Amino acid sequence: MTKVTVLHIVEDLQIGGLEKIIATIVLGLDKEKYQTVVWCLTSGGEIAEELIDKGITVRILGMDSYYNPLKIIGLSSLIKKNSVNIVHTHGYFASTFGRLASIVARTPVVITHIHTTYYGFKRRNILIERFLSLFTDKIVCVSQAVHKFVVEVEGINQKKTCLIYNGVGTSPLFEGHRDADINRKSFGFEKNDFVIIIVASLTPHKGHHVLIDAVRIALERHENLRLLIVGDGPLRDKLEAYVKELQLSSKMVFAGQRKNSTLLLKLADLFVLPSTEREGLGMALLEAMAEGLPVIGSNVGGIPEVIEDTVNGFLVAPGDSYGLAAAIEKLATDKVMRNRMGIMGRTIYKRKFTLEKMNKNIEALYDGIVKGRRK
Repeated sequence: MTKVTVLHIVEDLQIGGLEKIIATIVLGLDKEKYQTVVWCLTSGGEIAEELIDKGITVRILGMDSYYNPLKIIGLSSLIKKNSVNIVHTHGYFASTFGRLASIVARTPVVITHIHTTYYGFKRRNILIERFLSLFTDKIVCVSQAVHKFVVEVEGINQKKTCLIYNGVGTSPLFEGHRDADINRKSFGFEKNDFVIIIVASLTPHKGHHVLIDAVRIALERHENLRLLIVGDGPLRDKLEAYVKELQLSSKMVFAGQRKNSTLLLKLADLFVLPSTEREGLGMALLEAMAEGLPVIGSNVGGIPEVIEDTVNGFLVAPGDSYGLAAAIEKLATDKVMRNRMGIMGRTIYKRKFTLEKMNKNIEALYDGIVKGRRK
């Protein structure tokens, strides 16, 4: 049987939710049916290195501009030369550039994966998306919130879309990365501390300021609260300075970027994702539920599709530090509630958000489109 060549196009493969999803799909596809390659338009990253170690072909194109038409022609020539059957794009810039090149190359199947909602889109962006959708076989939406955005805000034909939730679970990605020194004491936490964890890029829309303020408020009545901030990004210096200004550096620890953040989830009592503007679904949120942690998140984007309020955690208004502090205090003082919500979270995860379920749906999408084309 001739294998179907699938090309995933992305800007880079640093550590992040979108990038982990790409790796999960690539490593999970049936290798008897699919030959999968990944092209990074600008640069590589740690996930790119991991995929290469696992035998996946990753190509770094080193493009320095998205505004040169010759770059599109060059990329289309590469796609033709490699006899690509399916182009699967991820992220706004890579999806725009990759799909334009695929149109020129007359690629048989073009799929784009929408991982978040872009409510900052200008009319120009929306018109480009509508145009590109005419040449796109399927637009994969990672949540109902993303689907609603694509259909209602971008005005794209619903028949072009499909909903496939992100999935997490036991993946060969970062396999073998076990750090025996990771424990509570390594971060200055004690056994009886109540550890709150956030795993997210240090960018404005993730709401770290809101969480820091909420923990500061809750600390007035619960001195054993501690905050573990996992991730990196442009706001790191500013956030660290803010915590220092509050004189809370001993209670709030910046752990930086971690290859396998799920190891740190095992140290925590509660996971919080206080996104303020947008959130496609929240990979780290799913990972926390898989670990049996109770969760708190903002009532924004796809988060309400993951957190059932008062069932596996709490939903709070975005930007509301006092409301978030109150939710934290409820869970910090009620172990029975924490255990119950953790169990329910893992049940919801198994029902909707497993790695196996996502990969099965992606493969079914590929199979269906390819068979339709052959007919």
